[in-house]
Amino acid sequence: MSRYIYADNRYETVSDVENAVRNMKDVLDNKPTTWCVVKSMINPKIIPLSTGNVVGWDSGDPLNDTQIKALSNSDTVYNVYSVNDGYNYTEVSESNTVTKVTQMRQSYARWKDVSKYYDSQVAEGEPFIEHNVTNEDMSGYV
Repeated sequence: MSRYIYADNRYETVSDVENAVRNMKDVLDNKPTTWCVVKSMINPKIIPLSTGNVVGWDSGDPLNDTQIKALSNSDTVYNVYSVNDGYNYTEVSESNTVTKVTQMRQSYARWKDVSKYYDSQVAEGEPFIEHNVTNEDMSGYV
């Protein structure tokens, strides 16, 4: 049985945990599709209702990691949703999409508890021993 637990995975050694921390840091820095899906909203259509008009949209294809990281401030609107939280935002400006992606990253990092790991080698009935991650600064993510 593996002794250490980090981000819902088990590891044999602290060195293995440290490698997992480095990998998680890379994911958090470079792979936003891990925690969110971003699609451009295209082909707006006016839909008349008895209470007034609403705008309906089609969704474009999901953006890849590189495209999400390149977002800044254009007139494009997006649908942004979280993989783990269930939050779904529609008709979001590009600059607000960047903010939502960052917020979702922080939520994902907290969910995965990326700044801590646990030693499960304890007496029966005792809580696991909590350790702070020391090989990378993960505090900025949580």
